[in-house]
Amino acid sequence: MQKPTLFFIDKDSLFYARTALGEASHDDPKVTMSPAFRRMLRELDGTRSVADLAALFPHLDQEDLQMWISELLHQQMIEPSQPLRPGEQARQREAPAKTPATPARARTPAPTPPAGAAPAPVVAEQEVRQIAEEIQPWLEELGRAPNTPAAGSLSRTARMAAVEASSTASSMGREGFFMSPDSPRQPLAPGAQRLILVVEDDELQALMVSKILESAGYQVKVARNGAKATAAMTTRPAPDLVLLDVELPDTDGFTLLKQMRAHPMLQWMRVVMLTSRADRADIAKGVLLGADGYLTKPFRPETMKMALKQALPE
Repeated sequence: MQKPTLFFIDKDSLFYARTALGEASHDDPKVTMSPAFRRMLRELDGTRSVADLAALFPHLDQEDLQMWISELLHQQMIEPSQPLRPGEQARQREAPAKTPATPARARTPAPTPPAGAAPAPVVAEQEVRQIAEEIQPWLEELGRAPNTPAAGSLSRTARMAAVEASSTASSMGREGFFMSPDSPRQPLAPGAQRLILVVEDDELQALMVSKILESAGYQVKVARNGAKATAAMTTRPAPDLVLLDVELPDTDGFTLLKQMRAHPMLQWMRVVMLTSRADRADIAKGVLLGADGYLTKPFRPETMKMALKQALPE
């Protein structure tokens, strides 16, 4: 399938609305996508411009925002639209649910770009395909790639995770860490001292991280492998956040994270991946498994403190 052309003529004033596929997908828990992509699809209801989206997703720079919109166009989940007329959004919410085969709403056709208008470049398409191709077999093993449109093609899940991994890696390059603003995690008790579980097999690394956290006022527990981490997470008091190393002696961080998200006691626990493996395919796996953030090694103490302040707000 050829990637749809996205025109950025006066791009801040462009509007997009969900297609029938997007309408059927944005609130369907059986459709695997990250909380951030799900929120963007939910917001693209024809009432918000690209400029409005930029304000709603401040962690995405202009290029990343263009890439996310382009991918949703590629997936045929959104389409250019005129702004909805006053009251149309409310009427749509009150209307009975539609089947995917029914158009989501009647729309005035979007304006045709003027002759000679230059389309925006397809941002990082080669990189997105490379990441998606790398994680597709892993997704199939997990049973999370059912939405592959045709044999030999990439699933929507793999492509969207690759796009998000690319923008996450860009943010990590600028800041040294990334914390997702869309993580649906358990509320924190006000005023309580935060307990952080450090899952790290290297003794010196664990000691260094513990000292940084204690100097910032956190309580700290340390687990050197996956089995001890699981025991610590299911023992009271439960940690408020887990700093999870990817490479462990008895498992790997992704397997442990997958088990946590399937566990009724642990599924809402905050998890930040602590790793020297910051390649985009690994980030895509963390995105799909529900990691709340990434912090790459080596790191500066100030960077870790800034990251955790975002992950554990006062």
